[in-house]
Amino acid sequence: MDGEADPVRRRRRQFQGVFGHALRQALAPERLDVAFVEAGSLAEARAQLRQGGLDAALIDVTMPDGNELDLVEEIHNGGPGARIPTLVLTASLDTSVAGRAMEAGAMGAFSKLASMPETVDAIKRLTDAGRSEV
Repeated sequence: MDGEADPVRRRRRQFQGVFGHALRQALAPERLDVAFVEAGSLAEARAQLRQGGLDAALIDVTMPDGNELDLVEEIHNGGPGARIPTLVLTASLDTSVAGRAMEAGAMGAFSKLASMPETVDAIKRLTDAGRSEV
């Protein structure tokens, strides 16, 4: 089934668009030098990482085509986007997700249920870490 015809993928893209828009609005007053590159799948994320130019990555753990923690591990171990700081975004209430994300090499994990100020603070920490890596 074509990705655009798949109702789950279509809803996911709609959510990403709404979340991304809200996050951009919340970050605007912070005057952070942040550019958003969105990927709807692990394949798209890997392609974006291979193009380079990214200082950090916020990775959603509900991608449709594989295990996102594998992508975090790839980044941490020198794969696409080699060694850029990563944070994992999750809707899971399973507290072990954060531990597994950190074991894979992420700075940590935070919930999609977090408030927007908490999300902005996490993005600030991620971008600060990205700047200190260069």
